[in-house]
Amino acid sequence: MDDAALTRFLDAAFAFACTRRVAEFVDVDRLMAAADVAAEPSRVARMVARFVATGRARVLDRLRASSLPLGVWLPEPVRDAFAAMLGKPAPIPRSLVDKLVADENVRESARTMLQEALSSFISKAFSVTPGGRGLRGVIGFGARAAGGLFGGIGEEIQRQLEERVRDFVDGGVAMLQQRAAQKLTSEDTAQKLGKRRRAMFLELLKQPESKIPHVVRKTPWDALDAMLPALIAHNLARAELRAAVRDELAVVVAELSTQTIGELLDELGLRAHAAEAVRVHGLPLARAFAHSREFAVLTGS
Repeated sequence: MDDAALTRFLDAAFAFACTRRVAEFVDVDRLMAAADVAAEPSRVARMVARFVATGRARVLDRLRASSLPLGVWLPEPVRDAFAAMLGKPAPIPRSLVDKLVADENVRESARTMLQEALSSFISKAFSVTPGGRGLRGVIGFGARAAGGLFGGIGEEIQRQLEERVRDFVDGGVAMLQQRAAQKLTSEDTAQKLGKRRRAMFLELLKQPESKIPHVVRKTPWDALDAMLPALIAHNLARAELRAAVRDELAVVVAELSTQTIGELLDELGLRAHAAEAVRVHGLPLARAFAHSREFAVLTGS
């Protein structure tokens, strides 16, 4: 067969393929079986080493040399839309707040902090006065002047106050928790969180791409790559995940098969590109096959 005949054959084959549907080329069960074979850990490890690890290294090298801001990834309308969404009030779920403020560790931390603050205040109140004289001294002076009638009253008052601190703290912690919950779930807090989230997003877009390799420099890529084969094999063996993946593939194939392949290519604007690709890449392959030993055996020529 000469090139003209091969080209006519390829054009006819492409036109025929465009009349078919995806379901005629894709069988979900065979696809799942193929995934099982391809996901064998040693095969995945080789693919990770050949493509994932080396590709990641190339991407990071490009980013290190870049002076462009991260904002170049988003067109202006998309950036503004994201900023508007992030700037909306961001209420904290009440259930999360209740769980947080009721946590025993939080309660204990608040109790300790409040008790230490009050104890410190009482201690200082009885040891410092503007003139440098302690309240104990002042009370003691008055007691001595009264013939010892009120002797030691300063120490007794301090002792009683410190005994009362614990009872006061328990009530204070409950009040503090209630006020904290009210503050965290308030509309004002939600609005501030939204504004802060928007500001952080816009600030992030100003950062140069070259910062990304710096941020991820401590990521243990080698360890993660080594885990990937076992992770894929493990999850592909899970019955519930296999069922979910198979169901989703079946839905996708069914949806794609509502149109012919040609109609899908037309919808994407790719029919002419695909036809040209078949000619450009298919003709050399068809020519080589037509002159191969396998073709000669097949045709008996």
